Amino acid sequence: MNGPPPSTRAFLCDLKCLPADSKIRFLGCVRQYNVTLGHLILEHNYPRSKAEASSVSVDINAVLETLTAEDLRVGTWLNVLGYVRDSTAPERSFSSFQSSHSSNATAQPMKIPSRPVYVDAIMVFPAGAIALGEYERILQNVQDVESRIHYLE
Repeated sequence: MNGPPPSTRAFLCDLKCLPADSKIRFLGCVRQYNVTLGHLILEHNYPRSKAEASSVSVDINAVLETLTAEDLRVGTWLNVLGYVRDSTAPERSFSSFQSSHSSNATAQPMKIPSRPVYVDAIMVFPAGAIALGEYERILQNVQDVESRIHYLE
């Protein structure tokens, strides 16, 4: 079956440990919008034990026309679907990228050593009124189950 690879749900704090070109979906809160670059800085203070909230730059140039001023406002929670990119090559955009992913839809991306990354967004939409603690608990539970299943394979 041909088609785009499925996205992997992830916490923002885990993005820097995922392989480049991983298709991901995550939740983040707008901290800053850089109009010149067309990048949002999103953050999420998870896990709470960290001294500082994790943050990531999100290239929204490909989806800018679909966003409203409200979506770009500091404090807005957004769902982002996109690709993890190494920050050493920020000029590389989604429109010029040809991915080569495995056809195994259930495979989880391997974690690699932490490094600077950004996300090349292909879809961004508001999270609306979200119960953040509930979201974090459910996503952590899902990741635990997926990890156990992957371990058994």
